[in-house]
Amino acid sequence: MIIPEIWFTLYSLANKGAIHSKTTITTRELGEILNVSQQTASRRITQCVEQGYLSRMHTAEGMLLQITNKGRDELLYVLSNLEIAFAPPEDEIVIEGSVVTGLGEGAYYVDVYSSKLKAALGFKPHLGTLNVKITDDDSRKAIGRMKNTPPLVVSGFTHKGRTFGDVICYRVKVNRKIEAAVVIAQRTHHSEEILEIVAPINIRDALGLADDDKVILTVIPLHMIT
Repeated sequence: MIIPEIWFTLYSLANKGAIHSKTTITTRELGEILNVSQQTASRRITQCVEQGYLSRMHTAEGMLLQITNKGRDELLYVLSNLEIAFAPPEDEIVIEGSVVTGLGEGAYYVDVYSSKLKAALGFKPHLGTLNVKITDDDSRKAIGRMKNTPPLVVSGFTHKGRTFGDVICYRVKVNRKIEAAVVIAQRTHHSEEILEIVAPINIRDALGLADDDKVILTVIPLHMIT
């Protein structure tokens, strides 16, 4: 995680619109916002640029600054931690389902999203997903409760000319043993009855699961993650 001074610089620039577009600002103006000297403001901008959090272009009016994807991810990391702090305790949310064979696309998408999933979830996901089919009303209601809890959000991006949408993640334990996450893609070919699960290991192999085997997903609220 970046140092607080750099984070607060990014936060202040985000409030000036630098997440969505290039923003014109002078070091004097930024210094006033940060309550630091003009020289310190200039040094912080240089640090942000050198570390890849910020892009900079000099103009006659000042600097054109825009927060990069790396800087945006750092702000999202802080946002997620604030959501953890503010999330109230909830009753346990348990979802039951049965293992089904997926569409064969899981490994590709997990690979493409791998670095962003690792940043959001804290583990490098095993290539491929465990697909769990939900068939009972209690578990459907539990999914609804899960979706009302604060999620972890993996922001969309462009890769090799192709656009990949946001992914919403909810931390779970599979059969109360394996830490994992339900991942819900903005664009998916699965029905709403199928949940895709990622984990740092192959869940099927680790638990000896086959198609139609029952699994239990226990949702881990963000405030319980350490």
